[in-house]
Amino acid sequence: MRTDILMRAVFFLLACCLTLSLALPTSAASPQKSEGQVSVCFDGDTLKLNDRRIVRLAGIDAPEVAHKNLQAQYYSREARLLLIKLAKGRKVSLLPAGSEEKDAYGRIIADVILPDGSSLSDAMVSSGAAFFYPHKNLTPSLQKRLLELQRQAMREKRGMWQHILSSPIAKQNYIGNRTSLRFFPEDCPEAQRIKPRKQMHFGTLLDAFHAGYAPARICPFWPTQK
Repeated sequence: MRTDILMRAVFFLLACCLTLSLALPTSAASPQKSEGQVSVCFDGDTLKLNDRRIVRLAGIDAPEVAHKNLQAQYYSREARLLLIKLAKGRKVSLLPAGSEEKDAYGRIIADVILPDGSSLSDAMVSSGAAFFYPHKNLTPSLQKRLLELQRQAMREKRGMWQHILSSPIAKQNYIGNRTSLRFFPEDCPEAQRIKPRKQMHFGTLLDAFHAGYAPARICPFWPTQK
């Protein structure tokens, strides 16, 4: 009799454990990488895979190509051509880069890895074809890595930095938002709306980029493509 009761208790406990494991959310599991082949490079930070997934390279922003009524920004052509050279037609792995899988436009946010193990985000920043774009949802290790690569690229005036850091905009003053880590030209109306305690003042463009801030979309100051 006691043996029968004991066996029933064991089966009950096993059933409870199985039910609990099935009830756990799938997000509790370790994120898995996915793979694909690059078919299109839209610009220096966004690409499309053969299965039509759109991927945004995590942690970076490249100069904007011409679209709608906007002119192409300086170095946008070179950035896109570099990404094409590095990635088009190649198989890549998509590694999770933070707490969000997609951005507001439905694009996958990933640290895109080439067959040799190198990161496309790293390559674009290191070449001076894109700048570090911080975000609260990105992993700290990725952001630290990209910021250091950007500092190296600026020191050696690689890619776009040769022109950008010697142009008139390099000597202007900028105001950063400590919360968003975006910066604005000092005379931008949006900059004046930032609460004083959240403002960060930069004497030069280099200072802003070196501190890990990125240009805000409002009040654009980036030169156009020649």
